Amino acid sequence: MKKTFAAFLLTLAVVAVGFAQTVTITPKKTVYTRKGKVTIKEKRTFVVTYPQTSGAIPVNAKKNLDNSISYWKVFGTTLRENQTESDWLSEMSYKVNYNKNGILDIALTQEGSGAYPDSSTIEKVIDLKTGNQVKFADVFKANALADFAKLVNGKLSVEKKDIIQRIDKGEFGDENDKEANDALKQQLNELNFTAETFDEFSISDQGVTIIYDAGFPHVIQAAQPDGRYFFKWAEVKPFIKLDGLLGKFVR
Repeated sequence: MKKTFAAFLLTLAVVAVGFAQTVTITPKKTVYTRKGKVTIKEKRTFVVTYPQTSGAIPVNAKKNLDNSISYWKVFGTTLRENQTESDWLSEMSYKVNYNKNGILDIALTQEGSGAYPDSSTIEKVIDLKTGNQVKFADVFKANALADFAKLVNGKLSVEKKDIIQRIDKGEFGDENDKEANDALKQQLNELNFTAETFDEFSISDQGVTIIYDAGFPHVIQAAQPDGRYFFKWAEVKPFIKLDGLLGKFVR
């Protein structure tokens, strides 16, 4: 009887640790000096604010987590390249959007300037049990992808319609330049969200935000859809795997 009760307490303890799995993210700001020539003196240095991780997660999970949120891996570059070969980068930074229930949602951003200033942000949803990024197929039902894509495209269509109306008013150039405006409207109309090639999203206690990057070149980026489509958990419940990481939000 005592052994049975002890085993029961041990089981409870293991379960409690699983649910309590958390990670602490602290910033570490590092200023790097470039070693080669730079185009202007302001580019002599660049700043990287690293997300330093610690907390009650296994060693392997922490290793995977650090790899998953490494700026250099996420943005496909290296520290050496930015110190010796390129002077585009000015700053790398992060923002934690969600960090509980065994899930980390973090946005990684890089900023720089060449012919013009530019930046890019990539959202990562991480399973803290493994330290790996959560892919769309991990948490959304495969047999419901087409219907889910229609749901997102409904919001994308509303945004495209609004931008096209603004094009006709001349907000993105000359309203009398019919050829350029027609080409821009065609590019907008051809945008289509497909769940099969999608992985970027963000979560909160209220719902999920689908992030869609149209990839417009800088010259027409002002007319690019914002591409952030929020859905309450109740709206996406039919599409979420109940046994997946996001199942807890819709059960």
